[in-house]
Amino acid sequence: MRALVFRGNRMVLEDVPEPQPGPGEVLLKVRYCGICGSDIHAFSAGVFFVGTIPGHEVSGEIAAIGPGVSGWQVGDRVIAISGRKCGECEYCRMGRPHLCLQPEDEFGLGHRSGGFAPWLVTHQDTLIPVPPHLELAHASLAEPLAVAIHAVEISEIQPGQDAVVTGAGPIGLLVADVLKSRGVGPVVISEPVASRRAQAARLGIDRIVDPTTESLAEAVRQTIGRGAWTVFETSGVPAVAQECLTLLRPAGTLVVVGITPMVYSFSCLLMIARELRVQAACAAAGRMPAALEMLASGKVHAADVITRVVSLDEAEACMRELRDRPTDGKVLIDPWLAAA
Repeated sequence: MRALVFRGNRMVLEDVPEPQPGPGEVLLKVRYCGICGSDIHAFSAGVFFVGTIPGHEVSGEIAAIGPGVSGWQVGDRVIAISGRKCGECEYCRMGRPHLCLQPEDEFGLGHRSGGFAPWLVTHQDTLIPVPPHLELAHASLAEPLAVAIHAVEISEIQPGQDAVVTGAGPIGLLVADVLKSRGVGPVVISEPVASRRAQAARLGIDRIVDPTTESLAEAVRQTIGRGAWTVFETSGVPAVAQECLTLLRPAGTLVVVGITPMVYSFSCLLMIARELRVQAACAAAGRMPAALEMLASGKVHAADVITRVVSLDEAEACMRELRDRPTDGKVLIDPWLAAA
């Protein structure tokens, strides 16, 4: 089969052996695999293991079943979670499995092959069934949507409170969509790229700010008043994160969701004077079933978040474009799509 393989400073389409399911495993026909921001960062920084097939936002159909698999059959439509949790460490026991100390079967992130390929082998314990009427393209949003749900949950924001989202990339758009679905408002979103502001407008966001031409702080004062209860930083830009604290009202919360290798710095005096809280949100945190339920119910504008579907032949150029000039929402790879 042809797969997109990391080879140091580039992704290369190569012929690799078709995987076969072992005990407890299934073979998935990958229908869609989202390009995650973490894929872009790892590709840019060269931190994938050489030979890695990336891709962990997978939806597909079971094509074959290995020995010992029960409860699944060929043809089942599923999403797959990258990594089984041990269920025994202190974090699994406290209900925080995304911080598991002994995860296994993490595909697309290390040595185990991921979803930038037509076929994927994963353990049966990583599978979640896709609701009957949910499109598999939309189901592939379950992992990034679960990240957004986790960020909103961990913020403890309540209906009727207000929020600011910095960055209207896929995670920022999904965070804003989750907030609106829960009665949070007004919601202000800041994004310098026109195409992404247009995507935010389609979600019905209360105020959309171009920070290159207008003051975000002034927009927050006009729209919210004394400051936001919660700011969700999804851009991964340190200068933006530093400004976020100034947008909060006393006892407000900054939730850091955006990924960056760069260092954030915050004013200790401001944090103490306003008794602010800074909270990081990591990964999907076991919320993918809830994400599928939201997608199936139409509470999330999936069609407005997905802006492009590309073939494997187009995938490396697309990843470079997302790195150098990020204008899209969520981009999906369809490994069965013929090159344009």
